[in-house]
Amino acid sequence: MVIEPNKPTLGLRLIAVLEAVKGVLAVVIALLLFGLAGHQQNPVIQWVVVTFHLDDSARAPHLITEMLANPEKFALGMWMMLALAYATLRFFEAYGLWLARRWAEWIALVAAAIYIPFEIYAIALGVTLLKVSLLVINVAFVAYLGLVLAKTRRKRAHAARLAATAGIVATPAAEN
Repeated sequence: MVIEPNKPTLGLRLIAVLEAVKGVLAVVIALLLFGLAGHQQNPVIQWVVVTFHLDDSARAPHLITEMLANPEKFALGMWMMLALAYATLRFFEAYGLWLARRWAEWIALVAAAIYIPFEIYAIALGVTLLKVSLLVINVAFVAYLGLVLAKTRRKRAHAARLAATAGIVATPAAEN
C-alpha cells in the first residue's frame, strides 16, 4: 500500500463515503424529528417503541425510552439540532478524508476509537453477530487510520530531512 501525504487512498475514500452516509442518515433523522416535534403520541413513535421493545426499560436506555414514549416531555427541536450538528461533523470529516487531509484522519481515528469501549460493553451485555461485526469493523478502521497516519508522518519526516540536507526550508503552507 503506497501512502503519500495529501493523496487519498482507496481506504480513505471508502471511509469518507461511510462518514458521508452517516451524515445523510443524521439529516434524515433530524428531518423526521422536525416533522414529529409537537405531535403527541405520534403513530411512528409508537411503532418504534413497540417494534424495538423500547417500552421495556431493561432493554433500552431510560432517557431514550422516555423520549420516544412521551415526546411531549422533550424538546424534539433540541434533538434535531444535535442530529444536524452530528451530520455537519460527519460531512466535514468525509470532505477531509476524501482529500486525504491529516486533520480529518485524526478526527476519524479519534471518532472511531471513542466507540470501541461502548461496543465492548455492549458485547459484554450480550453477544450478537451485529455487535461483534461493528466492533471488528471499528477496530479495523482505527488500525487502518493509525497506519495511514504513521506512514504519512514518516514520509513527511523523510521529506523534511531531505529538504534540510539540501538547504531548502520547508514552508508551513505546504502542511495541512
